[in-house]
This record gives sequence, C-alpha cells and structure tokens, in this order.
Amino acid sequence: MPDISPTQPGRRIAVLGTSGCGKTAVAKRLAATLGVTYICSDAIFWGPNWTMTPPDERLTEYDRVTRAEAWTFDGNVDDLSDHKGPLILQRADTLIWLDLPRWQVFTQVFRRTLRRAWTQEPLWHNNRESWRLSFFSRESILLWSMQTFAKRRKQYAALFADPNYARLIRIRLTSRRQVDSWLASLDRPIP
Repeated sequence: MPDISPTQPGRRIAVLGTSGCGKTAVAKRLAATLGVTYICSDAIFWGPNWTMTPPDERLTEYDRVTRAEAWTFDGNVDDLSDHKGPLILQRADTLIWLDLPRWQVFTQVFRRTLRRAWTQEPLWHNNRESWRLSFFSRESILLWSMQTFAKRRKQYAALFADPNYARLIRIRLTSRRQVDSWLASLDRPIP
C-alpha cells in the first residue's frame, strides 16, 4: 500500500473505518472546520424505530445529498448492494481512513454505547440505543464492530492501494493522537 501521510483534504470527503472508530466525530468536525455540509450515512440508512430504509430510497437520497459541491460523509462504502459505495467513491475527492488499533476502536465504541444507553441520547429519527440491544443481543454494535474489524481493515487497505482511486486524496490516520493532531492542523477553511 502506498504511504499516505496526512495532508489537506479536498471538498467532498468520505470518512471511512470500522464501526466505532470515530467516523461521525471526524466528519462533523471537518464539516464545521471547512464550512461544508455533513452527511450522516446512518440517518439515511436507518429510519424510525431502527427500520432499514429501502435500498432504492437510500440510493436516491445518497444521490441527492452528494450532488452538492462540498460535503463530508461518514460511513462505509464497501456495501455495494445498494450501489452507495460506487456513488460515494465517484463523487468524493478525498478518502479519510480511520485505521485505529482494535483496542482503541473497542474502547471508543464501548464508551459511546454505554453513554448512549445510559442517557438515552436521541439519534437520527429519534432512535435510541437500549441496554438490551446494545449489550445483550446479536445485533449489538459492540459485537458488530469486533466482528467486522479485520474485514474493514482488509477492504480499506485494498481500496487505498487500488490504482483506480489514485485520483483521490487519500489520508490514512492510525491512532487517536494522529487523528486529533491532524484535525487541529486544519485551523482554517480551505478556499
């Protein structure tokens, strides 16, 4: 894989990584710093009461929101079943891969899940994480994050090495310290 060191992002930024690595926090902070629209993939994917939005409706919405000139997107683009992956990759000019160590990801997703279950923080469409769903079910985000960790790492390593995406600015961040330092370096909007 080519050495991708931190640099300035473009204006259409896809923030990628395994579940719980901090994609949303990074995409929101980038959007605020750069003065661009933030696109929440989960808000498109999940409807009220944790129902999945039908694939054709998801694709229509992904198409609509990524037509803008500038945005940040948080999500995974490897799910080609609804063609979201290719659409995001075609329209993005920057890929940011949060390739954090497994222990950092697990710590982050555990703390986030615990906080959300405790506070009943409303998420997209007023969905909330419950104790049962978060910790005691096969649909647990903790379990999902750990089960998909190696798969996501392999997929994004291949994506970053793929010459078909050489036109994209590719930024790979491998620790929370590196993420924080890189974000702090972006202290002004890019013209």
